[in-house]
Amino acid sequence: MKMKFLSRYFILISLLVMSFDATLAQLPCGSGVYVGGHIRRERPNTIKTLRESGFTYVILFNVDVQADGTLKTDGETICENGKYVFYKTQPYYVDDVRLLKTQPTSINRIEICIGGWGNGSYGNIRNLINANGTDSNTMLYKNFKALLEAVPGIDAVNNDQEQDYDVTTAVKFHTMMYDLGLKTTIAPYTYKSYWQSFVNDLNAARPGACDRVLIQCYDGGAGNNPSDWKLGGLEVHAGRTNYQTDMETSIAQMQSWHDNNGVTGGFVWIYNDETWTLNSWATKMNTVFGTLKIDNDPVAEVYSGFNYRGTPVNVDVGGYGKGVFAAAGISMLSIGCCKISDGYQMVAFKGSFFDGDSVIVTGECPRLTNADALGSRAYSFKIQRAEDTAVEGITAADDGVGMMFSSSQSVTVTGARGKTFSVYTTSGQLAYTQTVSSDNETIILPLTRGTYILSAGRKRMKVTL
Repeated sequence: MKMKFLSRYFILISLLVMSFDATLAQLPCGSGVYVGGHIRRERPNTIKTLRESGFTYVILFNVDVQADGTLKTDGETICENGKYVFYKTQPYYVDDVRLLKTQPTSINRIEICIGGWGNGSYGNIRNLINANGTDSNTMLYKNFKALLEAVPGIDAVNNDQEQDYDVTTAVKFHTMMYDLGLKTTIAPYTYKSYWQSFVNDLNAARPGACDRVLIQCYDGGAGNNPSDWKLGGLEVHAGRTNYQTDMETSIAQMQSWHDNNGVTGGFVWIYNDETWTLNSWATKMNTVFGTLKIDNDPVAEVYSGFNYRGTPVNVDVGGYGKGVFAAAGISMLSIGCCKISDGYQMVAFKGSFFDGDSVIVTGECPRLTNADALGSRAYSFKIQRAEDTAVEGITAADDGVGMMFSSSQSVTVTGARGKTFSVYTTSGQLAYTQTVSSDNETIILPLTRGTYILSAGRKRMKVTL
């Protein structure tokens, strides 16, 4: 990585809203977790935990299909009579699901689960389809359509059918779901011939509708060999429970599956309490499955310690936080310093989700604590081209340096002997710099018309020529 570094940072009062490509948008989903009703009961902490987890997909457990086509979960009604009514008991649910894939996050796919041990949803689906079909006038269609319109961002339906096996109606149902915009994953633990027929028939009806096998290797499926479940050429993810063994044993098993059984990803059942650490599991799983690569064309180096201590992590343009690093198999919760290539800059945030106080950093910054707004270190940051950010306002602590701007394109700097005086454009590019040689010095600004940020010591001033 070729870099030329200049130590500079700006403390922001406000930052113009900007757009950037989500780091994980086009990346594979290599690690997943089932999520129970805990996500709603303990919100918003559960939403934060999932976004920071490192898991790249979540499966929301579960959607129960009633005999009349009503959709429920944990006894609460989600949709009935073709209308979304979950907001009556869960007013935050739509926004919470949206946040799961809002950067910085590790999650890039959301699935809803139907079925499970003792769950009669697929029996009800069978009866409804046999009686009414799956066209747009049926209650089954109307309720799922209402769900997807109310809760955008759902990508797939996870078929955890463990009873009421019927290939014909299951295929019709998942064909309907595909036409509504959802792919299908399957979560078998037994009855391989059924699942082989299901995958073949569904993908014959809608090529690519079913895209992954999530084989259960726990409880009733504890003896499963993932090699036996390569159905229809689909990628295979193999699952453990968080309580099955200790974490290290489960990770070692996943490594063996990856090395010996052609398994391309893993999942864990189930996030329904706080007795285990999602970030630790996901980070280690992503190390096994190589989910995210973030060093293909790096423009910056970040370090967990100050003064470039710790193993450097190369990053490209994009947004980063605890979850994104975990998705790369990196146990880095925050950064203490960085090096940024010419033409690029970091917007570093005190908060975990591009929130809280922030600074713009360019060049080499051996200690982010020097940036007063952060206090200690950055917990999330964006790397972008320097021209992509504009500064609305600048403040800094008083260190005795003074600046007085004249309309004749000059500035008088006091109390800054030996310090560097610099001028930046509002996009963060260095326009002019010199060393201040006296305690009271007038500097002529050799600049074209425009708005600039003047910097000396900790003093900042925004001027327009």
